[in-house]
Amino acid sequence: MSKIDWLSQEIIKEYKAGNSERRIVLQTLKAALQSKEKERQGLTEEDEIAVLKSELKARQQAKADYENGQRDDLVKKMDFEISEISSMLPEQMGEEEIEKIVKEVVSKTSDKSFGNVMKESMIELKGKADGGAVSQVVKRVLG
Repeated sequence: MSKIDWLSQEIIKEYKAGNSERRIVLQTLKAALQSKEKERQGLTEEDEIAVLKSELKARQQAKADYENGQRDDLVKKMDFEISEISSMLPEQMGEEEIEKIVKEVVSKTSDKSFGNVMKESMIELKGKADGGAVSQVVKRVLG
């Protein structure tokens, strides 16, 4: 079942339950997925994950902006949306697992520059780990 189909079913459940806050978040995500689907003439699971990550990143940035503006009401709203989107994404790898893969990449590659190790590591970890976390591990392993 695609994320769009799953979201449609969840939106119907939320209408029936009267939970407008969650329903609105789900509708926004469904619209983002449908927009990308029209652009690409279909979505793969990787595309769906990329759209959700993009939406998550936008919410995290908005949360930071609201915190700077001392808008606690909007910070709470963004926290809720971030938790909803995060629950739809696959589980991210832990630092130990990332480090193991980065060390394998370092042992396999002849070019031990940060950029090359980062590129090869992200190929291995695509969708499984956050780029910022991978970057920190690569710096630690190479440093």
